[in-house]
Amino acid sequence: MNTTRKHSLRLFSLLLAICMLAGILPQTVLADSIRLDFTAKTSGTGNKIDVRRVTYDRESHTEDPEDGIASEIEIDFATRVSWKPGAKVSVKDNKGKKYQSYFSDRDDDECDVTILGLKEGRTYTIVLNGIKKRGTTGYRRLTLKVKVPSQNTSSRKVTVKKVTVDEDDNEIDVKFASKVTWKSNAKVKSVRDNKGKSYKAYLAGRDSDDCEIYIQNMKHGRTYTIKISGVKARGASSYETITVKATVPARPAGPSVKKIEYDEDYDDGMEEWTVSFDFHKDILYKYNGGSYVVIKDAGGHSYASRSSYVEWDDDECEVHLSAPLTIGNTYTYKIVNIKTVGGDKYTTLEGSFTANYNYCTFR
Repeated sequence: MNTTRKHSLRLFSLLLAICMLAGILPQTVLADSIRLDFTAKTSGTGNKIDVRRVTYDRESHTEDPEDGIASEIEIDFATRVSWKPGAKVSVKDNKGKKYQSYFSDRDDDECDVTILGLKEGRTYTIVLNGIKKRGTTGYRRLTLKVKVPSQNTSSRKVTVKKVTVDEDDNEIDVKFASKVTWKSNAKVKSVRDNKGKSYKAYLAGRDSDDCEIYIQNMKHGRTYTIKISGVKARGASSYETITVKATVPARPAGPSVKKIEYDEDYDDGMEEWTVSFDFHKDILYKYNGGSYVVIKDAGGHSYASRSSYVEWDDDECEVHLSAPLTIGNTYTYKIVNIKTVGGDKYTTLEGSFTANYNYCTFR
């Protein structure tokens, strides 16, 4: 086989793979959309507007209809259409109930109709006023009847995937294993620690796959049992109250490092390199060089020593280095003669960290 033919076969294989992928991707994108059974009728005679398909975006249906949440139905036409500037849409169900609705998108071959408070398991009459087959005269009324089936997921339960404690903000971050729906009055029903004490708390944020819970006066070293009402797995028939457990780590009695940050800055015509240490608690230090920081690399070369300039604050210190650190390299540190406010004696903290811009990893 000659070289030209080999290249042609490779190119053909690549194009075939791309075509196959192109055929697969739309199905993936529409995995949460379902085709609906429908009938379509154009007013008047002639110039019939043919409808190719109608789909319901199940992902858009995120709340109970009583909460007025929008759901979307997409209508694809078999021919090109034109729209009257003041085209309107109206929707009612098989029980005679009328729904607020509007065009969220209109094009020459499709339109998206957003319906507020749609209820699954009902048949809807959707009337499009001010549409015509492209190239014809006179705008028409297109009437569709579509059935939106109910989801067979009423028994699904909310499952918690991960719980993270944000000590700085007194928050518990809860990540769910699948999409959830929130009731408008969802709330933190109760919070109690392992010693039986109750706490005030509220939902600081909520989304389709997570929520943040703020606990007032959250204490370290406690395990919290949190009950949240007004949440359900997406598509489930009823809301439930879920229980989340979170343990807030205990803080050491003495001083300890919470965060290390490396920074390079150009100030007053000079390059500066600093490492900042954030502590879990407020600390005290000795004046006039009695407290200092030593930073060395693996070969013993010093970047900060007893004579290095250190800016001390209540719960942090910033060390000015003699040379830049190499990103990705590991360095040891000693923070000499500090103690927590109210502590008995001064001590030395030792550890190591891997340099990185902004936050460093350390142990």
